[in-house]
Amino acid sequence: MKKNKSTPRIKKSEKGQSLVEFALVLVFLLSLLAGVFDLGRALFAYIIIRDAAQEGAIYGAIAPKDDLNTFSLAVADRVVAAYVDPSNPSEVPIDVNVMNVQVDIVGSACAGPGNGVRVTVDYSLPVTMPFLGAIIGSQDVHLSTHVEDPILNPICP
Repeated sequence: MKKNKSTPRIKKSEKGQSLVEFALVLVFLLSLLAGVFDLGRALFAYIIIRDAAQEGAIYGAIAPKDDLNTFSLAVADRVVAAYVDPSNPSEVPIDVNVMNVQVDIVGSACAGPGNGVRVTVDYSLPVTMPFLGAIIGSQDVHLSTHVEDPILNPICP
């Protein structure tokens, strides 16, 4: 039987070439995979803070308190209670120091019909990919959302 001479032979100088190419491409692919993972976490956290802000705005629209200070605290407490940390699957609300909740009355200074309640939630999500912080300039991704709903029950005279 004759040997097929068309198969290429590997020279001694090319023995580790495939391994070096694989190592270089593997670093890029793992970095890309980690970036996609962080992007998914950021999207998940954004959806959660948006839903928590919506919960607070709905609560402020239908159940306002007697004075504006109590009103703002009650809405902020409702937002914190509705928020579930994406890294904590046991659904325990996170510490209020991790996120910033701001409640504003839109329209006049009175929480009454025709005016609205705006709930703004800011959250900093830590990045898990080591080198992404050097690229974006911070080890945290800052997420912010605001929801505005009309007030249905009057508390103003």
